[in-house]
Amino acid sequence: MNRQLSTANCQLPAALITGGGTGIGRGMALALARRGFRVALVGRRAGPLAAVAGEVEALGGQALALPADLTEAGVLPALLEQAEAGLGPLDLLVHNAGVLAGGPLDSHTAQGLAGALALNLAVPLELTRLALPQLRARRGMLLLVGSMASTMALPYASLYSATKAGLHGFGQSLRHELAPHGVRVVLAYPPGTATAMTAGMAAASGSAASWLYRLRCPEAVGERIVQRMLAGQNDIRWWNGEGWLATMHQLAPGLVQRLLRGQATRFARMFGEK
Repeated sequence: MNRQLSTANCQLPAALITGGGTGIGRGMALALARRGFRVALVGRRAGPLAAVAGEVEALGGQALALPADLTEAGVLPALLEQAEAGLGPLDLLVHNAGVLAGGPLDSHTAQGLAGALALNLAVPLELTRLALPQLRARRGMLLLVGSMASTMALPYASLYSATKAGLHGFGQSLRHELAPHGVRVVLAYPPGTATAMTAGMAAASGSAASWLYRLRCPEAVGERIVQRMLAGQNDIRWWNGEGWLATMHQLAPGLVQRLLRGQATRFARMFGEK
């Protein structure tokens, strides 16, 4: 285990994971439990959280299920209080919850736009701000689960790309601020993963785009993120179709932009244009 997370008084490290009831969040929770972490699982639905908590306990770990709507006023301070009361101070805060807000910009309502901005960007900023005293005291870690859309914006994903680009910039800047305090900021850019959120996109992408949108197993993705994070890696990427395309975008942005424009109709289908 990372020496940075070695604990005083023989206390096992504690982690809070937003979006911990399904998908990559569940995968990370199980991966952390296998490595001795106690986990607080946050999500809107109590049922999936209880199921993952049961899986963690079956591994011999300790889990705390905290059903909550992260965007509701006053929820975040109470959430941290509950987690600290149940597990002690946090060694790791994982921002995984998010919404895949795609489609033409004017297809979003004002309420939908505000909700995506809140969950994907404002909540991670505010929850991190509130958790910083614990993370500094424990010389802990902050993990931001981002997207390749943060560095290579896709057609018909202006809202999603904007929020993920904001999260990317937040993490990159915060590293400078927290390094003197011994707090690591880790950014993960997982590939397309088989979740309820992405199932419709995969079905609509078409066979011609299958090399780019092949969906990975969420438990395997969560395991890899945790393994790489605890091995000391601060930027976790996959060298698949998305990863290579993002690298090409850095080297030849004009070429990749033309390629993406040529696939605009397919992206429109993927992101649910009516």
